[in-house]
Amino acid sequence: MSIFISIASYKDTELVPTIKSIISNADNPSNLHFGVVSQDENRKHPNLDDIVDNLSYLKMDFRQARGAGYARKLAMEMYEGEDFYLQLDSHMRAIQGWDTKLKSMYHQSTKIADTDKIILSQYPAAYEIHTNGKEYFIQTHEELWSTPTWSRVHNRDNGSWSSVREKFDDLSQPHPSHTVLAGYIFAPSKFVEEIPYDERISFMGEELCIAIRAYTRNWKIYAPNEMLFWHFYKRKQSPKIWNQMEDIKRPLKWVEMEMNSKRVQKEILLGREEGIFGIGDYDKYLEYQELIGINFADFYENEINAKVNKGLKTQELIFP
Repeated sequence: MSIFISIASYKDTELVPTIKSIISNADNPSNLHFGVVSQDENRKHPNLDDIVDNLSYLKMDFRQARGAGYARKLAMEMYEGEDFYLQLDSHMRAIQGWDTKLKSMYHQSTKIADTDKIILSQYPAAYEIHTNGKEYFIQTHEELWSTPTWSRVHNRDNGSWSSVREKFDDLSQPHPSHTVLAGYIFAPSKFVEEIPYDERISFMGEELCIAIRAYTRNWKIYAPNEMLFWHFYKRKQSPKIWNQMEDIKRPLKWVEMEMNSKRVQKEILLGREEGIFGIGDYDKYLEYQELIGINFADFYENEINAKVNKGLKTQELIFP
């Protein structure tokens, strides 16, 4: 069964090694179709034709970047009818047989939940690139766990929506989860039609909005019970769209993107956004808030005021 793999990259030197790892560790690499959006300087877009057989590739001038939501929306639009949709970050590594294992965990989850509308997602384990160029796969870390976790919705000190890792009760099967991780989403193809990407959400908060849109359309979110991917967290020396030196080169500034993104998120989470980017069933909307233990109306009326006064922190400070 075929898999469409969506990857959005921003000046990321890890893009090529990521794609190579995905291909070399797949049991059925011929079943993979990559949709890649590279946001970079015109002469620095990597050549992917030599390493990917089935490739849809958009090379975008980095000055036209508008955040993760916009880039992932463009990548999703390259989907061509594959059986599954897989969204990954551009700085990942995969274990051998990841494709077979993902499909197996998906089918296991459909039996547990009694529906085929299953999303598999979780925080990947962590890897780093050391100064000698070698990859180091972190096994023990206080925050970046190497064991499977499910995700609980969390609001950070500056008012941004995110999630925290929670331990599995039973590692013999996938675990119900409260939200998704945008750097690792696996779902059947109908996800592309029912939960298209919202380009208005720049970064933080996209995951909760995906989760609530999906949940209220009868999707179930599960965390895989085996760690299949590693992720390069923080990447302190890598260019980010929100870095000041990147920001001054763009006509659309990061703070403007983020403030608009937060307004959009508020409308979605309060159930006021209409159409495909809003909630589905209202009863499921109430059920989701009970599930995660957050009343959005109460949050936006009371809690958010104490947080927004702290200002917009940089993403390096608030994203692991």
